[in-house]
Amino acid sequence: MDSRTESFARRFGSAKSHLGAPDIQGLVSLKYRHHDMNGPVYSQFIDDPLGRALGLNVTRVDGNFGGQAWLVTDKAQNRVILVEHETGLEILGALASVATLVQLLPLISSGWTNLRQRYVRPHFGHPDEEGIEVRRFDHNDVLIEQQSPSVEIYVLSAALQDYALLRQEVDQLKAQIESLQKQLSASNKGGTVRPRSKKKKNK
Repeated sequence: MDSRTESFARRFGSAKSHLGAPDIQGLVSLKYRHHDMNGPVYSQFIDDPLGRALGLNVTRVDGNFGGQAWLVTDKAQNRVILVEHETGLEILGALASVATLVQLLPLISSGWTNLRQRYVRPHFGHPDEEGIEVRRFDHNDVLIEQQSPSVEIYVLSAALQDYALLRQEVDQLKAQIESLQKQLSASNKGGTVRPRSKKKKNK
């Protein structure tokens, strides 16, 4: 395991208990990479868009996150971890928590985008490009790295994949039920299944 993979393994290991994931394969890292970020910007983000505007509960958490980390929780107990970096903001979330992906991540992404547009100007020679870096571990503990145009597009893609898997499972269950119904019908026609006899009432 190389140093980069080890770094993410430690980060995910610290996050899994806070996010209720059974293992590091159940987590995903979404990172904005922007230049000229500093401490006051992160403090402003925690206090204003997240705390005041959105009413989210934000608390500091300790661990091997590679930077200051905060646990963000909404009223429905959906949770993510925000990590401060010199070149951007990282969001750690649980893949299995559909409500977190659909409800909480877009809110945080919108707040972060609005804050940067107000307080941070793109640096000359380093254009402020949109997009996120997506990282997760597969079942062989291999670090998978991808790019996505935005958190919203990533969430939509993940939701559509989940929908496709659920639809496939539903279709399989329907086929099994139809097969069982046909077998039961054939058994009834063949007389192998007898109706229950009614018990005579004592007079």
